[in-house]
Amino acid sequence: MLPWTLLVEYLDSSCDPLFGLLSNQRDIRMTDRRAVRLLLLACAVFLVSAPFTLAQETSHETGTWQSMASAPSMRTEVVGAALGGKVYVMGGFNEPSLTSIMNLAVSDAVEEYDSSTNRWTTKALLPIGLHHAGAASVGGRLYIIGGFTKSLFSVWQPVASVYIYNPETDSWTERAPMPTKRGALAVAELGGKLVAIGGYDGSGNSSAVEVYDPAANSWSTKAPLPTARDHLAVATVGTQIYAIGGRLNRDYARNLAVTESYDSVADRWTRVADLPTPRSGIAAAVVREVIYVFGGEAPEGTFQVTEAYSPGTDRWRTMTPMPTGRHGLASAVVNDRVYVISGGPRPGGSFSNVNEMFVPPSTHTGAREKTRASPTQVGTIMALLAAFGDGGALPAESSPEANRLIKALIQFQAAFMKSTSPAVQRLLTEALTEHLGERAQAAADSFRADGWNSQALEAVVTYVAMHSVWDQPGLEEGLQAYNIGRNDFDLLAQTFLTARATLGARGQDFHTVYASRRRDMPGARSTGP
Repeated sequence: MLPWTLLVEYLDSSCDPLFGLLSNQRDIRMTDRRAVRLLLLACAVFLVSAPFTLAQETSHETGTWQSMASAPSMRTEVVGAALGGKVYVMGGFNEPSLTSIMNLAVSDAVEEYDSSTNRWTTKALLPIGLHHAGAASVGGRLYIIGGFTKSLFSVWQPVASVYIYNPETDSWTERAPMPTKRGALAVAELGGKLVAIGGYDGSGNSSAVEVYDPAANSWSTKAPLPTARDHLAVATVGTQIYAIGGRLNRDYARNLAVTESYDSVADRWTRVADLPTPRSGIAAAVVREVIYVFGGEAPEGTFQVTEAYSPGTDRWRTMTPMPTGRHGLASAVVNDRVYVISGGPRPGGSFSNVNEMFVPPSTHTGAREKTRASPTQVGTIMALLAAFGDGGALPAESSPEANRLIKALIQFQAAFMKSTSPAVQRLLTEALTEHLGERAQAAADSFRADGWNSQALEAVVTYVAMHSVWDQPGLEEGLQAYNIGRNDFDLLAQTFLTARATLGARGQDFHTVYASRRRDMPGARSTGP
């Protein structure tokens, strides 16, 4: 083992809380010294893994993806919008079955996704089956506008219908129709009104730009779209609406890159920088005034490409690709996360229930900032290691098990504090609630500020032992983002249980031992376990 002084020279500044302890080792109990040495080794490992950390930071510069709970039904050519912190996916084509073929597979389904629980709920059906519709929310209500429906001989009958959804009553009501019937259009919200743009009217592309006023239940006409097209996407930033990509006359061999900006104050369109990848059947979303464009199709296949447009610079950037290329997909934003749902994985008639969450780079702090732990966060881990030592459960210092145990403590702490995965956060919340009752919220707040303590560790270990948590959608994927998994948790849990049992056999309480050790560690406070 390296001498302490040499090891310290190689340690990253994230281990600063330990340095003061090294010069006063005579004042540290033997088991505490062992905890310090183990954690110092972990800090050295952190330095060795610096290239991996930098690679993570690079991916954060282009956004990250995570798989979420799949939608209940397999669909394509859906439309989606967010309302009240939830995502609604509507209409489209169902995967053909004996049931859906009665409606020529045109769907009237409405499914609601709650990102806070990572769960789906089926809601009231659309009044009619619709595909290639437009949708947006305003004033606490959800609107689905236009689209195609079935007729006697076709599933491509354009409509002008407008339906409004009330989430409080789970019901749909018809409103004043658009002046122009069309499907494969796009709809944006701007200033409390809804703007329906482009599409296909049954004979050709429409350049119509029509604005719906919910308060007056009436429509007005605005300056036409310069490049008439269908299967486009639109996005609102400030007082501007951007019409992006699309195709001519429903032919995906005639995809477009054109992007045009509508100035709602001047009622005027302007050509801006083209979409780098010509495509149609796309989805778009806005996070912090940056437009993100997802998916699409062409004769050669579907697109995984994700591209971002910054109106302030009139420039596009390539983001991290979508894991599952799709067209006819829905997108919606909740809490600066983009949920990209359903759509066809192959050109034409294909279906999926895929739900993938995109975390844009603007919402990430740098990976290097994420690796910095406060003295309190370091001290809690050291105290747990010391308590494990008191319980005779610490692995040998240089063993693979010791390295895995340290990694598990550090990375599970980081995941519970910082992960955007609903499944990961739900595990912590439900474990604390079941174990601590009305004290759970305070415990959760404490964990997210300071990290582990003995009560939180016991709560999570007990909860995992009593529930089938590893079957929960998204949990293992959320933990994989922190390079940990079930085996790491099992080692951590077994170490805790062994130490608790050994101490209990001696008439000692694990939490009392932890509290005693905690007082000697960095960031100590005059608090209990």
